[in-house]
Amino acid sequence: MSDGGDISADRAIGDRLDRFFDELHRIDVALADYSRRLGVADSVMCVLDYLYDHDGASQRAICEYTMLPRQTVNNVVSSLVEQGYARLEESEGDRRVKAVRFTEEGRRHCNALVAPERAAEYRAMSGLDPALRDEMLRGMEIFGREFRLQLRNAKV
Repeated sequence: MSDGGDISADRAIGDRLDRFFDELHRIDVALADYSRRLGVADSVMCVLDYLYDHDGASQRAICEYTMLPRQTVNNVVSSLVEQGYARLEESEGDRRVKAVRFTEEGRRHCNALVAPERAAEYRAMSGLDPALRDEMLRGMEIFGREFRLQLRNAKV
């Protein structure tokens, strides 16, 4: 908010922030609903979604990207291994680190769950005018940079 500046401008920014974060929340709700309809926990879908593009990632990398607790990721990975969907292998760079790799059956299982979600994302994005897509992404990148800077500099 401004330092006693135009109240209506502050209100307009607040309203836009509400709309922005409400829309992000609705996207999260849609993803959670999709997981529920599949009968899969959100945490499992988060891990599968990450591994879809990063097969062979470490559990640490999965935790860092998904922001899921280490124990949750460990439980999901252990379950995938038990079901025959994944295996743990020594990492090329560090033998102490285990890479999570899909088995052939696991890749099929992951594709069956994640591919429809990705296809929906693609259809939603391709339905936008190309100029609007570029404008939206540019705005998100600029807002994200500025927000991270402001949050780092916030007094706690």
